[in-house]
Amino acid sequence: MSLIKKRGRELFLMAIILLIGVIVSLRAPAFFSVINITSILYGNAIIGIMAIGMMIVITTANIDVSVGAQFAVCNMICAAFVKATDGRYAAAAVLISMVIGMALGMFNGLLIAKLNIPAIVVTLGTMNIMRGGIYYLTNGNWIDGLSGPFTRLASSRVLLNVPMAVYIWLLVAVITYVVLYRTNMGRNILAIGGNLVAATRVGISKLRVYLFAFGYLGALVGLGGAVSAAKLKIAQPSNGIGYEMDLIAAAIIGGTQFSGGVASILGTVLGVLLLGVIDNGLVLAKVPVYWQDLATGAIIIIAVTTSALREFAPARKKTRKEAVK
Repeated sequence: MSLIKKRGRELFLMAIILLIGVIVSLRAPAFFSVINITSILYGNAIIGIMAIGMMIVITTANIDVSVGAQFAVCNMICAAFVKATDGRYAAAAVLISMVIGMALGMFNGLLIAKLNIPAIVVTLGTMNIMRGGIYYLTNGNWIDGLSGPFTRLASSRVLLNVPMAVYIWLLVAVITYVVLYRTNMGRNILAIGGNLVAATRVGISKLRVYLFAFGYLGALVGLGGAVSAAKLKIAQPSNGIGYEMDLIAAAIIGGTQFSGGVASILGTVLGVLLLGVIDNGLVLAKVPVYWQDLATGAIIIIAVTTSALREFAPARKKTRKEAVK
C-alpha cells in the first residue's frame, strides 16, 4: 500500500502505457515487437534527455519556452564543428554543444533571478532572439553530410542491441536523481520551488538555484542537440520548433507540479514514453496524423488538472477540518 501511495502516479502511467499498447496491438500486432519497442525508445531518447532538464526548471516553479531555439543553436554549432573536423572529435563536439546550451540557459536564469521578470516572458524574448540569430548567421542553410566517429554516437548498438542514445537518456536520469536527491543543490531546488519566500529567508540563494536549474536544462538541450546531429547526420536552423510543449507535457504528465517543489524523474521518463507510445500507436493503427496533436493536448489538460487537484486537496481538507472545529 505504501508503494502505491508513494508511486501511484508512476504506476498509473505504466498501466496506461500498457493498456494503450494492448489496444493498439489488437489492430497492429507488430506494436509489441522488439524492433518497434526499441524504435519507440530510440525515437524519443532526445526528447527524454531534455525533458528531464525541463523537469528541474519546473520544479523551481519556472518554465523555459526557449528550449526549441536553444536546441537549434546547439544543434547547428555542433554540426558546424563536426563538419569542419570530419567528425573525428566526438567528445569535443558534445562538450561544445553542452557548454553553449548551458551558457544560454544560465543567461535565462540570470535575467529571471535578477530582474524578477516571469520566466515565460524572459524565455519568450530569448526564444525569438536565439531563433532569429541562428537564422541570420546561417542564412537559413542546412548543414548536412556529417560523417566520422561522431555519427556513431547515437545509433551504435551496445547491450541488448539497444542504440547508444537510449543509454545516454538512462544515464542522464540516474545523474539527475543523484543531483536532485543526494546533493545540497537538489534540496535547494526543491525548497525554492516549494516556498520561495521561506527558502530565501533561511539563506538559500535564488540566483544560484536559478542559474543551476536553467543551466542544467541548457546543458541537456545541448546534449540533445549533439545526439540529434549524430542521429540524423544533418542540422537545420528550424529544428526544435514545438519541442517546449513536448518537454513541458512530459514533465507535467509525469507528476512534476507546475507550481514547483515536487519532481518525478521516473514519471518524466514515463511521460515521454506515453507520448511516444501514443504517436507510434496512432501511426501503426493508420490513424490520421492530426489526431496525435489532439491526443497530446487532451493528455496535457488532464495531467495539469489532476496535478492541480492533487496539490489543492490537502488545503481543502485542512479548511474543512478547521470549519468543523
